[in-house]
Amino acid sequence: MVLNARRITDDDGRPELILLTISDRTEAEQARFELEGHREFLEKLIDSVREGLLVLGWDLRVVRANQTFYDLFQVSPARTEGRLVYELGNRQWDIPKLRELLEDVLPDNNAFDDVEVEHDFETIGRRIMLLNGRRLDHLDLILLAIRDVTEQRRMEAQQQTLMGELHHRVKNVLSSVNALANRSLYESQSLDEFRDSFATRLGALSRTQDLLMRAPAHDVLIADVLCLELEAQGGREGENFHLEGPDVVMSREAAQGFAMAIHELTTNAVKHGAWASPEGRVNVAWTARAGEADVTHVSFRWRESCAGINTAPARKG
Repeated sequence: MVLNARRITDDDGRPELILLTISDRTEAEQARFELEGHREFLEKLIDSVREGLLVLGWDLRVVRANQTFYDLFQVSPARTEGRLVYELGNRQWDIPKLRELLEDVLPDNNAFDDVEVEHDFETIGRRIMLLNGRRLDHLDLILLAIRDVTEQRRMEAQQQTLMGELHHRVKNVLSSVNALANRSLYESQSLDEFRDSFATRLGALSRTQDLLMRAPAHDVLIADVLCLELEAQGGREGENFHLEGPDVVMSREAAQGFAMAIHELTTNAVKHGAWASPEGRVNVAWTARAGEADVTHVSFRWRESCAGINTAPARKG
């Protein structure tokens, strides 16, 4: 209750009176309390939103912004509230597309949804944003929601690139499998011989794919491919094979073809060459020189040494 009292004096000698008024403010105070609660709720709700929010007057001056906006665009409340939206951040927000939305689209349509805008900011660099706007006619306000989708768009572009690369790689692998099958069929005298030949070549292809998957962010070295195939056939570096050469990287396509060639050489060494006997050795050396247009020319030498190598095979392969 709100109490007001006044003493009433009388010159005629009658007793003094007190006038007391009582106003019941219960409902009014309850309404004020609820209003403050709603206001606090809305303020915290706005600050909890992960999108940047700007509340603008119809003169396009900032009435309020949420914390996400301040963090996202690295501006302070003192340099934001009360200023024209285009003047924010040393006029970084003077964006032609934003002007069109606020001055032309919004007055006619009362809203706009998911309009993508790209802009270079002095402080935070290039950003891709989705803008949503609403006119609050009863409050003479504009609500502008800003979602930063820069990282999302980058990930989408990266995914598209990876999908394209995967599609290209699968086609290459299938082509390689087809070539291996044809080659094995051409060389084989029986179904069993074809099965063994095709299986070993397919294993070599699989090992190469494993090597490429283990190094997705960079190309592979010649030495990596050589070690992979030689060790797969029982080779032990320093004992029955030796590698010597500089670090030379190959593209994925080149690595796959090179690995299959090394597989053929290694298989031949096991069946007919140096590794057909325990004392045989394989020495591999290569040199590299720079050519034109960033092309590297590689000279590659494969040498097998063993007393019992048959230099006159019955057929060519």
